[in-house]
Amino acid sequence: MGIYDSGISIGFGPEKQKILAYAAMAIAGILIIAGIAVFGGQLLSPSPIEFRFEKNPVKGSETAKVTVTVTNTSDKDAKDVKLSVSAKEETELGVFPSSDKFNGTIPDLSRGTSREVAFMVNPVGNVLPGTYVLVARAEINGKEHTKEAILTVE
Repeated sequence: MGIYDSGISIGFGPEKQKILAYAAMAIAGILIIAGIAVFGGQLLSPSPIEFRFEKNPVKGSETAKVTVTVTNTSDKDAKDVKLSVSAKEETELGVFPSSDKFNGTIPDLSRGTSREVAFMVNPVGNVLPGTYVLVARAEINGKEHTKEAILTVE
């Protein structure tokens, strides 16, 4: 008789093996639920920055209007929220607030509220067709948030 002929036996009968299988499934279920609770909350929480294009795609010579919504998702009111929007391809697109009243700072932003700021995206010279990345940055209560959006030029 070889060492592999007898097999490995822990000494559990069929009933105990069934109990162990149920216990393992219960532990796996608890871990899955805990993972969903921890990471699912992050997925369901609203983003502090959202983009909305008036028109996308645009022609190469067209100015595009984009509205950026900043939401205070922190647990306290915010003062002097800094907001900037720029194009990654700065030599191809210029981005400017559409209102002279906006100086780059939102003075007050209560917890759970939002503000909309419109920006104009202007082509610099002849812009080739393709996709261009716009980046919005907002600093709310000392925490910086960043979001990117794609503008398509035809």
